Amino acid sequence: MKAIILAVGSELAYGQTVDTNSAFLARALSSLGITPVAHWTVGDDRGQIASAITTAAEAADVVLISGGLGPTPDDLTRQAIADAMGSELRLNERCLAKIKTFFDSRGRKMRPSNRIQAMIPIGAEPLDNPLGTAPGIAARLHRAQLFALPGVPDEMKQMFRQCVACRLPTDSGVIVHRTVHTFGLGESDIGERLEDLLKSDSGAKLGTTVAAGLVSIRITSEATDKNGAERQVDEIAAEIRSRLGHLVVGEDDDTMASAVGKLLRERSQTLATAESCTGGLLGRMITSAPGASEYYLGGVIAYSNAVKRKHLGLPAKLLERHGAVSEPVAAAMAAGCKKQFESDWAIAVTGIAGPDGGTEEKPVGLVYIALAGEGGIEVHRNIFPGMRDVVRLRAATAAMNYLRIAMLPR
Repeated sequence: MKAIILAVGSELAYGQTVDTNSAFLARALSSLGITPVAHWTVGDDRGQIASAITTAAEAADVVLISGGLGPTPDDLTRQAIADAMGSELRLNERCLAKIKTFFDSRGRKMRPSNRIQAMIPIGAEPLDNPLGTAPGIAARLHRAQLFALPGVPDEMKQMFRQCVACRLPTDSGVIVHRTVHTFGLGESDIGERLEDLLKSDSGAKLGTTVAAGLVSIRITSEATDKNGAERQVDEIAAEIRSRLGHLVVGEDDDTMASAVGKLLRERSQTLATAESCTGGLLGRMITSAPGASEYYLGGVIAYSNAVKRKHLGLPAKLLERHGAVSEPVAAAMAAGCKKQFESDWAIAVTGIAGPDGGTEEKPVGLVYIALAGEGGIEVHRNIFPGMRDVVRLRAATAAMNYLRIAMLPR
């Protein structure tokens, strides 16, 4: 079965508010074996909402609408549903009584404007809202089951679980998702290595996305039974791992930080950091993984040369001779950090994040990352493109990746 999700609200269309409702509904539908084929956003215009509802109901088996059920003049979803159905609104006395009770129980007086929330299109039925004043709406339109839910996320989620999920078919099949995260190659390079899988007509759908420097491969399998879908996803994920090797960071909820943390925990080893251009970002990312206190000892934000000398033991002559952004200084920072914290591993980062400060010899985006560990010290020279925040994020992510690779079994 196919579904279309419709988010209503000019604040969403203008980008003033981020639409999280559609993401929740898409995941919920997918877990029931119903495929979301489109997310549409429509502003507070009665005609446009009605048109979108009609088009969606002609194209999909399920239409879920969120937003536009409030008591103000810009809340027009109920009127638009009536228009799409060729119907009219009628006062539902039961809904009106519940709205009054809602206000009475909180010691508040119901405003006349809330009366519109009890108006339901003829031919549709209301859905109870245990958390708010706006009842939902359920109807049949063309080929689709249609459900309108409030835009308030907590109310929408509760209503979906209580009133909508139980009305959707349970024999639509199974959809299983898997995401494999990689780091170290660009999206086009990953695409070339996996071209035959991405173009395969095996029934599973593959796609790639890029976020925070990670290239992720999404795998979606639709089947009549869960075991069949999971088996197909497992086989494809295994093939991706086989082809990409150490480029694979993890799957699904894994992050670079959690992958590094897992390896440190397995080896019963500790980590410390010395940061210049990343200014503590690396430490923040490392500690974003639950349980980081088991292996992360701490860090030094050595933004100035004075701090590099005082807290990491760098000789003044070394800084004068090579400059703060250099391979020798990065190596000395990592060595000093490892000694200071008595850690198994130490990462040091020094670079030019921009937008100013670059030269022909040392351009903006130049970052040296040093890793001190079991086999001594290794330093990596990187040129990261992008604006200041992007350079800092890529530097911190790359630093963790160097450590991750160093800990992988040989």
